[in-house]
Amino acid sequence: MSVCLESGTPIPARLVELAWLDLMIIADRPLRYGTPVQLALFSDLVTAFTQNRGIVHWCRPSQHGWQIGIFLTQPLPDRLTEREWSDLRSGLRYECNWKARIQWGGDGPLEPVWFCNYSIKGICLLIPHLVPQGTKFTLFGSAGAKDQPVLNGEVQWIRQNPDGVQIGCRIQGQYGRDLPRMFGNLDAVHFASEKDPSAVHLSESIETQNCELSASEQFLAVGAAYDSSPSTSFP
Repeated sequence: MSVCLESGTPIPARLVELAWLDLMIIADRPLRYGTPVQLALFSDLVTAFTQNRGIVHWCRPSQHGWQIGIFLTQPLPDRLTEREWSDLRSGLRYECNWKARIQWGGDGPLEPVWFCNYSIKGICLLIPHLVPQGTKFTLFGSAGAKDQPVLNGEVQWIRQNPDGVQIGCRIQGQYGRDLPRMFGNLDAVHFASEKDPSAVHLSESIETQNCELSASEQFLAVGAAYDSSPSTSFP
């Protein structure tokens, strides 16, 4: 595959995983939340080739560079994705650790919950108690103001673990594209908020800020390690 910015600047990158509407790459640098990119993908034998555009929504340091999640503007063709569907998922999962508040069934008090991961059409939450499958809910920012609902969803599955109860939820539309802006610490995904005053960003909890800050503090060390690793650029 090849990746470049809208300006035409190439980004050395390696494909990690893909689905119909999103993909994950390893790159030699971090990219800001909302950065548009141009992509060219081809199969091992160059029998399938496609061009696409995408938007960066997730960026994390790793041992080999920067893991970057990209949501695509158009679905990928089946000939490129057919071998990726061992788990039948409709989208990739992106780890996160954000705090929010939830209201069950459109009424009642707000309760604290944590995001474990998200995809383009779903979220995984850690909640303090069991709820029935099919329960509908509304999510609010971690500040918990009831007059500012952010997201609606429905519980699809429930799993108990030692830390609490995990629930997998379907969210309306493709709002997974906007979750980092809604709930995350945008400094950790290099969001240039001072250059985009129109961007709406809800107040973050101290817990969310501390968690994202601990990840961002790894950036320099990982970047230095990447400089000594083999190049991932492609012709």
